Amino acid sequence: MKYFIIIKEKSERVLNKNFLDLGGKPLYKHLLDELQGEEVFVDTDSDFLYDILMNTDVHCYKRSKECIKLEIDGSFKVSPVLLMINNFLDKYVSDENEIIVTPHVTSPFIKLATMRNASKQLKKGFDSVLACTEHKEFTYFRGEPVNFKPDVVQKTQDLEPVLMGNGAFFIFTKKTFKEQSNRTGINPYFYPLTFPESVEIDYEADLDLARRIYEK
Repeated sequence: MKYFIIIKEKSERVLNKNFLDLGGKPLYKHLLDELQGEEVFVDTDSDFLYDILMNTDVHCYKRSKECIKLEIDGSFKVSPVLLMINNFLDKYVSDENEIIVTPHVTSPFIKLATMRNASKQLKKGFDSVLACTEHKEFTYFRGEPVNFKPDVVQKTQDLEPVLMGNGAFFIFTKKTFKEQSNRTGINPYFYPLTFPESVEIDYEADLDLARRIYEK
C-alpha cells in the first residue's frame, strides 16, 4: 500500500493553510506523523517543504512544471490532481494491483487505522473507496427533494442519509485509475467518517474548530 499526498505552498481560502500552526506543529505534519513507517510519497511545489523532507523517509519530489502551469492558468477550470496522480503511478508504481491511498493534509484528525480499514472494501468487490460524511437532513437539489417526500412530514431520524464526499481520502488501485482515468471507479464504496476525523479545513472557521479540538 502506498500513500500519495499533494501539498501545495499557497492556498486561497485560508492563506498558506498547509503550513499554519495546529497544536504546536504545521498542519501538513499531522498527516505525515500519522503515516510514519508507511510508504509515503509527496508531490509539492514548495521548495521549503522539499528541503525539509528530502532527508526523511518520505519520498518527496517537486511538482511537474506542467501541473504548476495548469494550477495558475485561469482558463483551466479543473484541478490538475488527476494528472499528478497519473504521473506518480507511472513513475513509482509498477504493480497494477497496488493499493493507493490519497489522503489530504487538510484532514488533520484522520487515522491510519481508518484508512487501512477503509481499504479492506477493495477485497469485497468495490473498486474504489471515498471518504464521506452522512447527513440526515431535508435535502434538495436544484429545488427538488432528494431524500424525503414533500407531501408528508417525516422525522429527521427516519430520513435516508445523504452522503457527501469530504475529500479526506480516496483509495483505489493503479489498474482502476488507469481504466477510469479517475480516483473513483464504477463501483465505489462510500466510507462514512465521524467527528473529529470528518473535520476538513477549507475555511478559517474550520481551522478555528480544529484548534479548539486540540485545546480540549
